[in-house]
Amino acid sequence: MTLVFEVASNIAMFRKGYTTTSMVSYPFIPPTAVAGMIAAIIGLDNGADKNPESAIYWNKLKGTQVAVSIRSPLLWYSTAVNLIKFKNKNGDMREHIQPKHQFIKNPCYRIFVRGGDMYKELKDRLIRNECIFTPYLGVAYAIAEVTYLGEFMEENVCEYPVLINTIVPVIDGLVIDIEKSRSVFKETVPLVQDADRSFVKSIHVLHSGQRGLGNICVKEKGKLELSKVGVDRVAWFEAW
Repeated sequence: MTLVFEVASNIAMFRKGYTTTSMVSYPFIPPTAVAGMIAAIIGLDNGADKNPESAIYWNKLKGTQVAVSIRSPLLWYSTAVNLIKFKNKNGDMREHIQPKHQFIKNPCYRIFVRGGDMYKELKDRLIRNECIFTPYLGVAYAIAEVTYLGEFMEENVCEYPVLINTIVPVIDGLVIDIEKSRSVFKETVPLVQDADRSFVKSIHVLHSGQRGLGNICVKEKGKLELSKVGVDRVAWFEAW
């Protein structure tokens, strides 16, 4: 069984880790941010009261699989954000900087979740429309609205080529039809972190850059896990 819910906001910014003062965003919510979203809904403690770099909720998400679908047009805008230049506790709070930020405008993502020990608790929270901690899309001022769509039985995808409605992880043996996909963009996104918020693994992914049901046409799936969930054909990230 698979849980399906959507998250939306007026803005989002999922900062690429290698950017410096000018903050550049991924074009969609990466798997690591989905993990934080699930932890916020359930109320999994990150342990930051003892260590500000802690993210111990990762220990409880092992075995969980997710998939992500972009459900709104990919629109960008850039602006300067006024921040306090605060490097240490003795710093001058009156000094400000205005770094450029790249934001996604009016984002909406459909999240698919299956497996793992937290499945039942996540389902209960979604049914009751509860979030223990405030959900947001990358930055704390991009507060997210969570909408539960339901729990669905998975069906096997047996006929190829097939149009996939989600972001597609690049896995061994994957072959896509560029012409039928119309547009294909490639990104490298973080997949897993550890309980100290350190990088563990990244993965190459493909997305169409088109609105909602802009599809990637898969000719051969190789080792990629595909399934039909409701009306969507879903490509799964590997389990955490």
